[in-house]
Amino acid sequence: MPPSRRTYAPPEPSGARLLDPPVVPGPGSGSIEALVDNNRLLRAALDVRIGDMRLWELVAATRREVLMVAAEYTGHYRDVTRPADVADWIARPIIVGGHQPELFHPGVWLKNSALDAYARQVGGTAINLVVDTDRCGRVTVPVPVGTPASARTEEVPFDAFSGESAWEERSVVDADCFATFGDRASDLLEPLVPRPILRRWWPLAVERARASHRLGLGLAQARHMLEERFGLETLELPVSEMVRLPTVMVFVGWLLAHARKLHEAYNDALAIYRRERRVRGRGRPMPDLLVRHDSDGEWIELPWWMWSRDDLRRRRVFANTSTPGMLVLSDMETLRVELPIAADTSPSTWIDALSRMEEHAVRLRPRAIVTPLIARLLLADVFVHGIGGAAYDGITDEIVRRLVGSDPPRHAVVSGTLRLPLEGVFPELERDDPAAGLAAAQALVRDIRFHPERHLTAPAAASEQVRELIAAKRRWIDTHPTLTLSARRCREIRSINVQLAALLDGERAATEGRSVRFAEAVKARTVLRARDHAWCLFPENMVKTFLLLENGAGPA
Repeated sequence: MPPSRRTYAPPEPSGARLLDPPVVPGPGSGSIEALVDNNRLLRAALDVRIGDMRLWELVAATRREVLMVAAEYTGHYRDVTRPADVADWIARPIIVGGHQPELFHPGVWLKNSALDAYARQVGGTAINLVVDTDRCGRVTVPVPVGTPASARTEEVPFDAFSGESAWEERSVVDADCFATFGDRASDLLEPLVPRPILRRWWPLAVERARASHRLGLGLAQARHMLEERFGLETLELPVSEMVRLPTVMVFVGWLLAHARKLHEAYNDALAIYRRERRVRGRGRPMPDLLVRHDSDGEWIELPWWMWSRDDLRRRRVFANTSTPGMLVLSDMETLRVELPIAADTSPSTWIDALSRMEEHAVRLRPRAIVTPLIARLLLADVFVHGIGGAAYDGITDEIVRRLVGSDPPRHAVVSGTLRLPLEGVFPELERDDPAAGLAAAQALVRDIRFHPERHLTAPAAASEQVRELIAAKRRWIDTHPTLTLSARRCREIRSINVQLAALLDGERAATEGRSVRFAEAVKARTVLRARDHAWCLFPENMVKTFLLLENGAGPA
């Protein structure tokens, strides 16, 4: 029976954090130690064969490979200390998280700090997976400008747009645009935040992008080097490198060998998610996997992306299993790959087939659901999600249950809220409440329309004509709305309201003007107080204080 699920929401106050379990457990709260122990028991119960190995054997081999490769990758750009006792290193808990290599907001960055804090608490290793297999569809950063009366975000490009492609394929297109982004964005932000971390940090991002020849890895490595300066001890590994590891290829091969079962489990899990949460529409939270037919027979969609070095557009993957001992993958457009992958072929054959596909520059990369599934089953003692990932990981859980018949290891959830420090520049940002002013102005406009007599000043109300109109309105209100009189009663009251409201045109126009100004202020406040501004727009000391978790913050 699946465990009951909490519903998480980001904390509202600036500086607030949500960590479940807390770094330092309090009364009635869980602990990372208990979660690690529970997850190891759950994984031990996953009695499934992956090729010619038990799952636990594949897990041990994967942990060794990932630790070694992550340490080697991270060691290329920052100091890494490898324990002398490798067997003990592999046996210790591994805490894993992951995110795209973009300029995310501080609440996302808090996950990386939590990885470090959790790993310290259990004497283990923290690994952040750089999800460079996801799409890089945006090369601008929204920078807030303006005042509490009228603010907006201005999109500042850090590179030229060259079409959508995966981060792992994306190099810097416009070197000058990339090199000058830090100063351009900082100059624009300076009236609000005089010393953002961006100006000092961006040259490091330029250096790492040049060294790695990849835009996303440059951003991720520069951010990781800053974490080292903050005292965080984590390893990083791009997902594109993880899926090339032989042990991970074995697991991917096993999933592909059970393509139909995976296809059905995925769609069934989505159906359960929608039913339990009363979600309407088959496209939410993500579309079902499709089934197509052509002259070769039936093609079932699988939760991977596919592209080639000649065409970097990510496309959906369809599988044809009609030929015994063979799996045909296609994007149903131009790509078609025949792989000797089936339930009765050996894992070494799976590795060889997937490796040859890589050598021929055809990429097969997991979608969002499959990436944490691999990490949670093969690598992590605890996987750390943000709120969004936690909401959808129930789908992953159900897929695992249908594939192996047991509950998967459970995850931690971390998020936080940090808002730009604008109170010194705009004290009224915290003091004023334009939403309340807008509501009051809109209520007054409505009241003038439907109850104008309440707002007439003494001279106007003393007019004999006005007194007669008010008296007539009162008589019509007191008249019982019979079938024959109800329509006329409504018309007469409306007509009197229009006549009386005409005497208040000046007040109504002034109130509508205030309403417009209040609405602009509400929008401006939303822009200035948003929690999703990129972390590099904040002052260094502020974001560093937010990330450090010695205070043992717990769940909201």
